[in-house]
Amino acid sequence: MNDPIKIALNLLKFRPRTVFEVTEKLKSKGIIEAEINKTISVLKQNKLLNDTEFAKMWVRDRNLLRPSGSYLLKLELKRLGISEENIEASIQNQDEEALARQAVESKGRYRQADFQKKAQFLARRGFSTSIIYKVVKK
Repeated sequence: MNDPIKIALNLLKFRPRTVFEVTEKLKSKGIIEAEINKTISVLKQNKLLNDTEFAKMWVRDRNLLRPSGSYLLKLELKRLGISEENIEASIQNQDEEALARQAVESKGRYRQADFQKKAQFLARRGFSTSIIYKVVKK
C-alpha cells in the first residue's frame, strides 16, 4: 500500500496545496479516512499545510500575474476548498479599482479599445460593475 505522507509530500513539492486538495488526492489513491486525517495533522504540525496562508498567497500571486476581481478570486478559492472566512480575510484589503486599471494596462489590445470591449474584459476577470464603470469611464 502507498504511504500517504509520501503521496502528500510529492503533491506539495510542486506548489502549496489546500487541505481539501491533499484530502481529495489521498482519497483518489484509496487511502482510508483515518490515515488521511493523521497525514493532514502531521502536515499541519510541520507547517506544510495552512489554508489561511494559502489563500493569502493565492490572492497575492494572482494579482501580480493576472489581476482579478474579488468575485473571480472567491470562486477560485472556493473550488480549492478554502473556507468562507479565510476567503474574506484574504481579499479584504484589495484595491479593486487599481487592479482593474492594471488588468486593462497589462493587455495591450484593451488599452485603446472601446467602452464595451474593456467592460467585457474586466467582467470576465471578475470585477464588479461599479468598478468597471469607474475604470472604463476615465
